[in-house]
Amino acid sequence: MTSTTALLGLLVSVAAQPPSSAPDRWTVQVHYTPQDRETGRYQYVPVDVPAGATRLTIDLRYDRGGGANVVDLGLFEPGPLDLGTPAFRGWSGGERAGVTITPSFATPGYWPGPIPAGRWHVMLGLYKVADAGVDVELRAEAGYEPAGPVPALFARPRGPLRRGAAWYSGGLHLHTAHSDGTLNAVSLARRAREAGLDFIAITDHNNTVHQLEPLEDDGLLRIVGEEVTTPGGHVNVIGLGGARDYVDFRAGPADPRLAALLQAAAERGALVAVNHPTADCLGCDWGGPVPPAAHAIEIVNPGQPKQQQAIDLWDRLLREGRRIVAVGTADWHRAPAPIDTASVRVWADELSTPAILRGIREGRVVVMADGRTPPPELRVRLGSVAAAVGDTVKLRRGQRYGVEVAARGAAYEGARVALMWDGAPAGQAVLTGGAPLRLTRRADRAGYLRAHVWRKDGQPLAITNPIWIAVDPR
Repeated sequence: MTSTTALLGLLVSVAAQPPSSAPDRWTVQVHYTPQDRETGRYQYVPVDVPAGATRLTIDLRYDRGGGANVVDLGLFEPGPLDLGTPAFRGWSGGERAGVTITPSFATPGYWPGPIPAGRWHVMLGLYKVADAGVDVELRAEAGYEPAGPVPALFARPRGPLRRGAAWYSGGLHLHTAHSDGTLNAVSLARRAREAGLDFIAITDHNNTVHQLEPLEDDGLLRIVGEEVTTPGGHVNVIGLGGARDYVDFRAGPADPRLAALLQAAAERGALVAVNHPTADCLGCDWGGPVPPAAHAIEIVNPGQPKQQQAIDLWDRLLREGRRIVAVGTADWHRAPAPIDTASVRVWADELSTPAILRGIREGRVVVMADGRTPPPELRVRLGSVAAAVGDTVKLRRGQRYGVEVAARGAAYEGARVALMWDGAPAGQAVLTGGAPLRLTRRADRAGYLRAHVWRKDGQPLAITNPIWIAVDPR
C-alpha cells in the first residue's frame, strides 16, 4: 500500500507502445489519513494516457466503513491544476464510484470529448476519513474503440419565451442525475411544468453538463447554473453557459480566491446566491462571510431546519446596508418531495434569462410555498404614486405614507399577514373576503418593509422582499 507522500513521486502509466485494439489497464493503491484530509482536502492521482486512446475508464474502490469514509471523485485532463483550470472534465462527488469518458459519451457529471494523450489526474475529495484512515484503490483502463461524434450543447432560445411584464414562477435550485438527483433534465423539466413553474435553474454540484440535454418543452425557460460545493459551504451561480463552463469549488468561503472566482462569474453576468446558510449537514452551512459578489441568499430550503436563523442572517445583512435578495428553493433531488416547495415569483419584463436574472438582482422577488399560488402584492402609496417590492421610496422626515398588502385567491382566505419593519413586526391582520391589509406610517427614519403571510392552518405561504424607505433628514 502506497503512502500519500510516496504517491507524489508515483506515475501510473502503461508502456510506451503503439496502441492496439486491446485496452490498457493499470492499478494504483494509496492510503489516506485524517491528517491528509486536513492538509489537502483534494488529492490528485496522476494517470498517463497513451496517444490514440478513445476511452478512459476510472473505477474507485474503498471501504466505506458504514459511512465513516466518503471519498469524492473528479477528473482533470492534461493541463494545469490551478483554480479555474479549463482542464476540468467533471465531478460526481460521492454519488458514483466510476467514470467513463469517450468522445461521444461520458458518465453523468462529466464532459464527453476527445481523450488527449498525456498526464490526467484523478481528483479524490476526502469528505470523510475514519480515524484509522482509508485504503483507496483506483483501476484505470484506456480503450481504443471507434469514436463517435462529440455531442452539442442544447440550443438556447434567441428571444424571450413569453413577452410582457408579469410575475413568473420559478425554481432556482434543482438537481439532475448529473450530480445527486434522480432525473435527467427532460424529466425534471416535465415535473417542473406540471407544478406550474415558468423557469428553472438546474444547479448540479460542481458541473454544468446538463447543457447537453435538450428539453421537450419550448415554453419552459432553462437557466444554466452550478451549485459550487466547497469544503465549507455551498453557493449557486446561475446564468452560466458554454461548453465546460464552471466555477471552481476547491476553495472555501473564507478563502479570498473563492470570492474572486464568484466576482468573476458575476462580472460575466451570472447571479450568485448563498445556499442554505444555516443547514446542519457537514460542510453545508456557510462557513465564512457572505461574499461581496452575492446577490441573493436562501432563507427557505427544505434541508435547512434552522429557517428562522437564515431569515435573521438576511435581516442582519439588510440592516448593515447589503441589499441582498431573499430566495426560497426546493433544492430538489427526487420524488416524493415537491419540486415547487419552495419556489419564487420574479417580476420581470419578459420570460428570458436576462430579464429573470435582472428581476432577481433588483429584489423583485417573493418567496412562495408552491408554484401556482399568486404572490401577495406589497405596496407603499404616496398620493397617486405606488411603489412595489424592490423599489425605493424617498420621503421627507415625518411624512405620512400608506402601506397595503393585497392578496387574492382561495389560499389567502383566513390567512394571517404580518408587516415587518427592519425585521420586526409592525402590524398584522387576517385576510377575509379579498380585503387588503392597510396601514398608515410616518417616515421617522430610513429602513425597509416586507410582508409575511401564513395560511389559515399556520403553514408559511409567502415572504416578500423589501420596499426600501429613504428619509431626507431635512
